[in-house]
Amino acid sequence: MRFFVTGTDTGVGKTVATAALAAGCEGPVAALKPLASGVKLGTQGDDAELLGIATGTPAEVHMAWRLPLSPHRAALHAGQHARLDETVAWIRMREQATTFVEGVGGWRVPISTQGDGFWIQDLAQALGWPVLVVAANRLGVLNHTLLTVDAVRRAGLDVAAVILNHAWPAGPEDGPARIRNREDLELLLGDVPLLELHRVPILDRRFLRREGAPLVSRLKP
Repeated sequence: MRFFVTGTDTGVGKTVATAALAAGCEGPVAALKPLASGVKLGTQGDDAELLGIATGTPAEVHMAWRLPLSPHRAALHAGQHARLDETVAWIRMREQATTFVEGVGGWRVPISTQGDGFWIQDLAQALGWPVLVVAANRLGVLNHTLLTVDAVRRAGLDVAAVILNHAWPAGPEDGPARIRNREDLELLLGDVPLLELHRVPILDRRFLRREGAPLVSRLKP
């Protein structure tokens, strides 16, 4: 069982969702975030640390950049650029029978502008796995989710599920929409399963497993 995890935007809860899924699995599992920006010097980054907590393994990242910018821009500032083949090889060396790979930001995020370029979509296509789309329960989620699902399918990949993240802090304009977003997405997504992620009160393996196990039970291998 292998999945690529993307989001409708940055900051929608991809890492918590990936960690919950990984913690909710039985047996050996890999949860990987190969690329990250906004990472403090001398660390693997908060996202990789949380994925390590979920799987009980050391935190790892393939390439990370300090500035909290789009990866291609953060890499340029660092005098680096990521390569698709190297990123895929890094993942292949670490994958297990159950593996989740988390992208960066949303589906159309540039990773490198060198040569032919390299986008998050390219990484998902190179792996060829079904895609999980994480969406924050807020005003605008219908448009963002449907556009992302359509883009994933146009890239020739299956959408395994949409995960609606209810833990997103609501603004005053979000309230009415949050009440109906689940119902509307179920109607609009058709045959795409809609899963729901609720707030994880403490980001440790026990609480992550509590939220993640019901999600895993609904995923098709």
